[in-house]
Amino acid sequence: MRSKPEFGKISSYDAVQIDACIHKLVYADSDISNEAAHFALKGLCERTGHSGFFDYFEKNWHECQDRWVMHRRADLPHFRNHTNNRLESFFGKLKDGVDGSKSMAECAKTLVAYDRRVENEYRYRLARIGQFVHSGYDEEMANVLRFTTPYVAGKVAEEYAFALDRLETYTFLRDDEDGHILHVDGGKKSYVFRDDDWRCDCEFSVSMRLPCRHVIAFRKNASAEGPVIPWASIDERYVS
Repeated sequence: MRSKPEFGKISSYDAVQIDACIHKLVYADSDISNEAAHFALKGLCERTGHSGFFDYFEKNWHECQDRWVMHRRADLPHFRNHTNNRLESFFGKLKDGVDGSKSMAECAKTLVAYDRRVENEYRYRLARIGQFVHSGYDEEMANVLRFTTPYVAGKVAEEYAFALDRLETYTFLRDDEDGHILHVDGGKKSYVFRDDDWRCDCEFSVSMRLPCRHVIAFRKNASAEGPVIPWASIDERYVS
Protein backbone atom coordinates (compact mmCIF):
# COMPACT_ATOMS: atom_id res chain seq x y z
CA MET A 1 0.00 0.00 0.00
CA ARG A 2 2.79 2.44 0.87
CA SER A 3 4.48 1.80 -2.46
CA LYS A 4 1.39 2.92 -4.42
CA PRO A 5 1.27 6.73 -4.73
CA GLU A 6 -2.38 6.66 -5.78
CA PHE A 7 -3.34 5.77 -2.20
CA GLY A 8 -1.59 8.85 -0.81
CA LYS A 9 0.73 9.11 2.18
CA ILE A 10 0.03 6.92 5.16
CA SER A 11 1.47 7.09 8.66
CA SER A 12 3.06 4.10 10.34
CA TYR A 13 0.24 3.98 12.88
CA ASP A 14 -2.49 3.92 10.22
CA ALA A 15 -0.57 1.30 8.23
CA VAL A 16 -0.41 -0.98 11.27
CA GLN A 17 -4.15 -0.56 11.88
CA ILE A 18 -5.07 -1.33 8.28
CA ASP A 19 -2.70 -4.30 8.24
CA ALA A 20 -4.42 -5.65 11.36
CA CYS A 21 -7.83 -5.38 9.68
CA ILE A 22 -6.57 -7.20 6.59
CA HIS A 23 -5.08 -9.92 8.79
CA LYS A 24 -8.46 -10.41 10.47
CA LEU A 25 -10.12 -10.66 7.06
CA VAL A 26 -7.64 -13.26 5.83
CA TYR A 27 -8.03 -15.45 8.91
CA ALA A 28 -11.75 -14.92 9.52
CA ASP A 29 -13.28 -18.19 10.71
CA SER A 30 -16.92 -17.32 9.94
CA ASP A 31 -19.10 -14.95 7.91
CA ILE A 32 -19.81 -12.96 11.06
CA SER A 33 -16.14 -12.34 11.87
CA ASN A 34 -15.47 -11.61 8.20
CA GLU A 35 -18.22 -8.99 8.05
CA ALA A 36 -17.02 -7.42 11.30
CA ALA A 37 -13.46 -7.12 9.96
CA HIS A 38 -14.76 -5.76 6.65
CA PHE A 39 -16.85 -3.12 8.46
CA ALA A 40 -13.85 -2.18 10.61
CA LEU A 41 -11.62 -1.77 7.55
CA LYS A 42 -14.18 0.43 5.83
CA GLY A 43 -14.58 2.66 8.89
CA LEU A 44 -10.82 2.91 9.40
CA CYS A 45 -10.17 3.89 5.78
CA GLU A 46 -12.89 6.54 5.93
CA ARG A 47 -11.55 8.02 9.19
CA THR A 48 -7.94 8.13 7.98
CA GLY A 49 -8.75 9.44 4.51
CA HIS A 50 -7.79 6.29 2.62
CA SER A 51 -11.07 5.55 0.90
CA GLY A 52 -9.11 4.98 -2.31
CA PHE A 53 -7.50 1.92 -0.79
CA PHE A 54 -10.86 0.59 0.37
CA ASP A 55 -12.28 1.08 -3.14
CA TYR A 56 -9.30 -0.83 -4.54
CA PHE A 57 -9.88 -3.60 -2.00
CA GLU A 58 -13.58 -3.84 -2.86
CA LYS A 59 -12.89 -4.01 -6.58
CA ASN A 60 -9.99 -6.46 -6.56
CA TRP A 61 -10.36 -8.64 -3.46
CA HIS A 62 -13.77 -8.52 -1.81
CA GLU A 63 -15.51 -10.32 -4.66
CA CYS A 64 -13.05 -13.24 -4.74
CA GLN A 65 -13.00 -14.24 -1.07
CA ASP A 66 -13.04 -17.95 -1.93
CA ARG A 67 -9.42 -17.55 -2.95
CA TRP A 68 -8.02 -16.02 0.21
CA VAL A 69 -10.41 -15.99 3.21
CA MET A 70 -9.67 -18.92 5.51
CA HIS A 71 -13.17 -20.05 6.44
CA ARG A 72 -14.32 -19.97 2.81
CA ARG A 73 -11.44 -22.26 1.89
CA ALA A 74 -11.79 -24.68 4.81
CA ASP A 75 -13.00 -27.53 2.60
CA LEU A 76 -10.48 -26.88 -0.17
CA PRO A 77 -6.92 -28.21 -0.54
CA HIS A 78 -5.39 -24.81 0.24
CA PHE A 79 -2.10 -26.37 1.47
CA ARG A 80 -2.28 -24.06 4.50
CA ASN A 81 -1.62 -20.97 2.45
CA HIS A 82 -4.39 -18.41 3.03
CA THR A 83 -2.48 -15.33 1.94
CA ASN A 84 -2.59 -13.76 -1.48
CA ASN A 85 1.16 -14.00 -2.10
CA ARG A 86 0.75 -16.88 -4.54
CA LEU A 87 -1.70 -14.77 -6.59
CA GLU A 88 0.51 -11.69 -6.46
CA SER A 89 3.52 -13.80 -7.43
CA PHE A 90 1.66 -15.22 -10.43
CA PHE A 91 0.43 -11.79 -11.54
CA GLY A 92 3.88 -10.30 -11.04
CA LYS A 93 5.45 -12.80 -13.44
CA LEU A 94 3.03 -11.70 -16.16
CA LYS A 95 3.25 -7.92 -15.73
CA ASP A 96 6.19 -7.58 -18.11
CA GLY A 97 4.22 -9.14 -20.94
CA VAL A 98 0.59 -8.31 -20.19
CA ASP A 99 -1.02 -4.94 -19.52
CA GLY A 100 -4.17 -3.00 -20.30
CA SER A 101 -2.96 -2.02 -23.77
CA LYS A 102 -2.75 -5.62 -24.98
CA SER A 103 -5.48 -7.24 -27.04
CA MET A 104 -7.19 -10.43 -25.88
CA ALA A 105 -5.23 -12.45 -28.44
CA GLU A 106 -1.91 -11.00 -27.27
CA CYS A 107 -2.76 -11.74 -23.63
CA ALA A 108 -3.71 -15.32 -24.47
CA LYS A 109 -0.46 -15.78 -26.40
CA THR A 110 1.57 -14.52 -23.43
CA LEU A 111 -0.26 -16.82 -21.02
CA VAL A 112 0.28 -19.86 -23.23
CA ALA A 113 3.99 -19.05 -23.61
CA TYR A 114 4.36 -18.65 -19.84
CA ASP A 115 2.57 -21.95 -19.19
CA ARG A 116 4.83 -23.73 -21.68
CA ARG A 117 7.96 -22.29 -20.07
CA VAL A 118 6.86 -23.35 -16.58
CA GLU A 119 6.15 -26.86 -17.84
CA ASN A 120 9.59 -27.09 -19.43
CA GLU A 121 11.23 -25.92 -16.20
CA TYR A 122 9.32 -28.57 -14.27
CA ARG A 123 10.38 -31.30 -16.69
CA TYR A 124 13.98 -30.19 -16.30
CA ARG A 125 13.81 -30.40 -12.50
CA LEU A 126 12.12 -33.79 -12.76
CA ALA A 127 14.89 -35.17 -14.95
CA ARG A 128 17.77 -34.08 -12.74
CA ILE A 129 19.87 -36.86 -11.24
CA GLY A 130 20.02 -37.20 -7.46
CA GLN A 131 17.74 -37.45 -4.45
CA PHE A 132 17.35 -36.03 -0.96
CA VAL A 133 18.42 -37.98 2.13
CA HIS A 134 17.77 -37.48 5.85
CA SER A 135 19.79 -39.32 8.47
CA GLY A 136 16.95 -39.17 10.99
CA TYR A 137 14.35 -40.92 8.82
CA ASP A 138 13.49 -44.60 8.99
CA GLU A 139 12.78 -46.64 5.85
CA GLU A 140 9.16 -45.45 5.65
CA MET A 141 10.09 -41.77 5.71
CA ALA A 142 13.15 -42.28 3.51
CA ASN A 143 10.85 -43.64 0.80
CA VAL A 144 8.57 -40.61 1.10
CA LEU A 145 11.53 -38.25 0.83
CA ARG A 146 12.80 -40.15 -2.19
CA PHE A 147 9.95 -39.02 -4.43
CA THR A 148 8.81 -35.79 -2.75
CA THR A 149 10.60 -32.77 -1.26
CA PRO A 150 12.09 -32.08 2.19
CA TYR A 151 9.17 -29.77 2.97
CA VAL A 152 6.55 -32.41 2.15
CA ALA A 153 8.49 -35.15 3.92
CA GLY A 154 8.74 -32.93 6.99
CA LYS A 155 4.96 -32.48 7.12
CA VAL A 156 4.37 -36.21 6.69
CA ALA A 157 7.04 -36.99 9.31
CA GLU A 158 5.12 -34.96 11.90
CA GLU A 159 1.95 -36.97 11.24
CA TYR A 160 3.90 -40.23 11.13
CA ALA A 161 5.55 -39.57 14.51
CA PHE A 162 2.26 -38.55 16.08
CA ALA A 163 0.52 -41.66 14.72
CA LEU A 164 3.17 -44.00 16.15
CA ASP A 165 3.07 -42.19 19.49
CA ARG A 166 -0.74 -42.37 19.77
CA LEU A 167 -1.12 -45.83 18.25
CA GLU A 168 -2.85 -47.34 21.28
CA THR A 169 -5.29 -44.48 21.81
CA TYR A 170 -7.11 -44.70 18.48
CA THR A 171 -10.11 -46.96 17.90
CA PHE A 172 -11.39 -47.71 14.42
CA LEU A 173 -14.90 -48.80 13.43
CA ARG A 174 -15.88 -49.78 9.91
CA ASP A 175 -19.10 -48.26 8.61
CA ASP A 176 -22.09 -50.60 8.34
CA GLU A 177 -23.35 -49.17 5.05
CA ASP A 178 -20.09 -48.45 3.22
CA GLY A 179 -17.31 -50.94 3.88
CA HIS A 180 -14.65 -48.52 2.65
CA ILE A 181 -15.47 -45.93 5.33
CA LEU A 182 -13.84 -46.07 8.76
CA HIS A 183 -14.66 -43.98 11.83
CA VAL A 184 -11.76 -43.10 14.10
CA ASP A 185 -11.98 -42.02 17.75
CA GLY A 186 -9.39 -41.41 20.41
CA GLY A 187 -8.56 -37.75 20.05
CA LYS A 188 -10.40 -34.52 20.76
CA LYS A 189 -12.67 -35.12 17.76
CA SER A 190 -13.93 -38.04 15.70
CA TYR A 191 -12.97 -38.34 12.05
CA VAL A 192 -13.87 -40.41 9.02
CA PHE A 193 -11.60 -41.71 6.27
CA ARG A 194 -11.79 -44.12 3.35
CA ASP A 195 -9.53 -47.09 2.77
CA ASP A 196 -9.81 -46.95 -1.02
CA ASP A 197 -8.11 -43.57 -1.42
CA TRP A 198 -6.89 -42.97 2.16
CA ARG A 199 -8.49 -39.53 2.37
CA CYS A 200 -9.60 -38.33 5.80
CA ASP A 201 -11.92 -35.48 6.71
CA CYS A 202 -9.44 -34.05 9.24
CA GLU A 203 -8.04 -30.57 8.61
CA PHE A 204 -4.56 -31.81 7.70
CA SER A 205 -5.72 -34.29 5.07
CA VAL A 206 -8.25 -31.92 3.52
CA SER A 207 -5.99 -28.87 3.39
CA MET A 208 -2.63 -30.50 2.65
CA ARG A 209 -3.69 -33.52 0.56
CA LEU A 210 -1.18 -35.69 2.41
CA PRO A 211 -1.43 -38.88 4.54
CA CYS A 212 -2.70 -37.97 8.01
CA ARG A 213 -2.01 -39.51 11.42
CA HIS A 214 -5.36 -41.34 11.48
CA VAL A 215 -4.71 -43.20 8.23
CA ILE A 216 -1.12 -44.00 9.19
CA ALA A 217 -2.17 -45.28 12.64
CA PHE A 218 -4.85 -47.50 11.11
CA ARG A 219 -2.50 -49.03 8.56
CA LYS A 220 0.08 -49.64 11.28
CA ASN A 221 -2.48 -51.24 13.61
CA ALA A 222 -3.98 -53.37 10.85
CA SER A 223 -0.58 -54.42 9.46
CA ALA A 224 -1.86 -53.31 6.06
CA GLU A 225 -0.13 -54.57 2.95
CA GLY A 226 2.48 -52.21 1.54
CA PRO A 227 4.04 -49.16 3.20
CA VAL A 228 2.50 -47.80 6.39
CA ILE A 229 2.41 -44.34 4.81
CA PRO A 230 0.09 -44.68 1.78
CA TRP A 231 1.82 -43.09 -1.18
CA ALA A 232 -1.45 -42.92 -3.12
CA SER A 233 -2.78 -40.18 -0.82
CA ILE A 234 0.16 -37.87 -1.52
CA ASP A 235 -1.16 -35.28 -3.95
CA GLU A 236 0.46 -35.31 -7.37
CA ARG A 237 1.58 -31.70 -7.02
CA TYR A 238 4.06 -32.87 -4.38
CA VAL A 239 5.56 -35.72 -6.36
CA SER A 240 8.98 -34.82 -7.74
